[in-house]
Amino acid sequence: MKNKITIIGGGLAGWAAASIFSENGYLVDIFDKKNQNFGSQQISPNGWSALTNLIDIKKIKPFFNPFNKILIKYMDINQRVELLCNFNVDNEDINYGSIERESIIKLLKDNALKNNSIKIYNSYIKHIIPDNGTNKIIDDNENIFESKSIVGADSINGISRKFVIGSGGKSKNKKVFRGISFNNSSYQLARNSLQLIITFNGHFVIYPTIINKKNATNYIFVPTDDRFFPPIIHNKILSYLIPNDIEWKMTFSATISEQNNVIHKNGVFLIGDAGTSMPPHTAQAGNQILEDAVFIKKSLQEKNNFNQMVNMFIKQRYLKNNIIAKKSAVVGKILSAQKLIGTLRNLSLKSYGNDFVESILNPIWTSNVNK
Repeated sequence: MKNKITIIGGGLAGWAAASIFSENGYLVDIFDKKNQNFGSQQISPNGWSALTNLIDIKKIKPFFNPFNKILIKYMDINQRVELLCNFNVDNEDINYGSIERESIIKLLKDNALKNNSIKIYNSYIKHIIPDNGTNKIIDDNENIFESKSIVGADSINGISRKFVIGSGGKSKNKKVFRGISFNNSSYQLARNSLQLIITFNGHFVIYPTIINKKNATNYIFVPTDDRFFPPIIHNKILSYLIPNDIEWKMTFSATISEQNNVIHKNGVFLIGDAGTSMPPHTAQAGNQILEDAVFIKKSLQEKNNFNQMVNMFIKQRYLKNNIIAKKSAVVGKILSAQKLIGTLRNLSLKSYGNDFVESILNPIWTSNVNK
């Protein structure tokens, strides 16, 4: 009899897990409802390496929009913009760019469904109840299921995380605004680069991408605190890069303030944001999910069962994820600094920007679970 796994959540982490477990002989039930995947995911070299281990590279390339430099700028309260750092990542051995989130999930989903061992439920889980060595799970239609092995991929405030770490495990959320523009002028100004623009009340992250097979520009605005919204651009030249007709979508990202101490309990194993709260400042949430998926894939291919795989993950991956999450939180504090500390940051970036960026990113980008 084949092993069976239940996956709660149908986002990037959920479908990456479904693809891996179905490839390795598992029967998979996945609960996938109301999943929203907005905009594009930065794919750093470590994420690219992991993604190509999960999906045929020929299927990925049409969706991949590369960029070869990182521009860090500062916009003052009068919207004057100053270039602080121009970091060149143009290297034939480095794949750095963006892929639409929906496209990544579709590729993983298509890969999973080739195996004819997946059952999709258009519902979400409301309750997980331990019951004599197994778990009863109840969906929003009041249907009751049983499962011994559950992968919780339903994000930072999902039922899986609550079950594993208790009702006090609800993470503090941070507002993050996301938008997309199909304006050709914006795309041309963003082309081939990621631009980080630090402002007096938050920072923009801007980069080119492909949405619905069309050239587009992806925008993220991370406010210094939840009182602030993306500023209206009055600078005529800057408005070509950041047009005022962007329809900002308010989303939420995890903070590092309430990190999990445990990611496995009674057969429920947390992955993705449910397992590690990853602040957005180094764009590693999605990339680390892909690396996690490759780690799980290798463990299953080595004939480890579910519990053995979980134990290996906790010992070898969980600590690394926490280190990256903490590094991302530190970067967020640096970017949010104002007044004297903000001035010192800007001066340091102008003088030592390339060294600073390299010291932050290289240890992350060169981490490779395939080695």
